[in-house]
Amino acid sequence: MRPPRIALSATLVAALALAACTNPCEELGDRICNCQPEGTFRTSCKTDVKNRVKAAGTTDAREDACSALLGTCPDPGEVAGACDLLNTCQGKVSCGLALPPPEGCNPDGGTPFPDGGTP
Repeated sequence: MRPPRIALSATLVAALALAACTNPCEELGDRICNCQPEGTFRTSCKTDVKNRVKAAGTTDAREDACSALLGTCPDPGEVAGACDLLNTCQGKVSCGLALPPPEGCNPDGGTPFPDGGTP
């Protein structure tokens, strides 16, 4: 049996290798998918993201755009209320779900509805 320190090191190296396999666009999609209920919905969302990223191909411009969005899109695993934010205009713009910002949308806050009302 391996000493615990070696086993832990091997696990850490494997985790880092897996993290290096995803690109910023897949990470962004996974972040958004993490707002889906656990189970089939989330798994399906992540599979769809992976397929779409693969079909679109990787370019420096796409990766740069996704990297920038990772800086503004809150991670549901780290930020309370991140999934609620995705239901707002600000959240959609911050996570790249609305490009360009829809008319009447204030990406710095404000109402998600142009007339200030509700749906």
